[in-house]
Amino acid sequence: MLDVPEETVIPITRAVVRVEEGPLAYVVAHRDAIAANWIQEVSANPALFDGSFFMAEQAEIDDGIFHAVYKRTTFATMMHWKRNASSNKPWHIFGVGVIVSSDNQLIAGQMGTTTSAAGRVYFPAGSFDANDLVGDQVDFDGNALREVAEETGLDLAEAGRRDATPFLVKVGRSIAVFRRYYFPRPADELLAAIRATIASQAEPELDGVCAISAAGEMGEATPRTFSTFADWHFTP
Repeated sequence: MLDVPEETVIPITRAVVRVEEGPLAYVVAHRDAIAANWIQEVSANPALFDGSFFMAEQAEIDDGIFHAVYKRTTFATMMHWKRNASSNKPWHIFGVGVIVSSDNQLIAGQMGTTTSAAGRVYFPAGSFDANDLVGDQVDFDGNALREVAEETGLDLAEAGRRDATPFLVKVGRSIAVFRRYYFPRPADELLAAIRATIASQAEPELDGVCAISAAGEMGEATPRTFSTFADWHFTP
């Protein structure tokens, strides 16, 4: 992946990510630091949960297909990974089902205060866990359906169409795999439905929701993986 340009939208034919058993080298090398950092993270945010998580030591694009090999770990590893400025660390791979309204706006959410990304603004998405596996492979479509439903109440099956193939964006050691879902409703209707869902949830993941209508609108609160894709979407 080192030859893949940064902050660039790369069309791919599909993504194949499988899980391989065995220890993640990053955990072996940083076990004590991961544990110590987790204590600090939970002290600052008691709502955090050290659930199942995956990170990849191997990733490549070969003949248009994105391949990666996951190793099992837990969320504590990811929190340490985020604090580690070194480039000598595994890949964080995640999928994103992008909600596109009938008036060509992209729906983004602001993460809630109890989440690990409080205040950040991006398209509804989540990292993969054990629930996203079919056999030993990650189900990208199933993950997108679940994450969008959990965060917004919307059903991606409602979309009239979706991108035939996905797109990849790499920023640092993060790799995002995007697919757009085109809804037959305008942005104001989608936003109203999502806000009603958030209001009904006892512990919502989102504090708010907004519509992105032009390149450059996603600012410093948005990870570059997401803003790169949004800017590309609106660029002729």
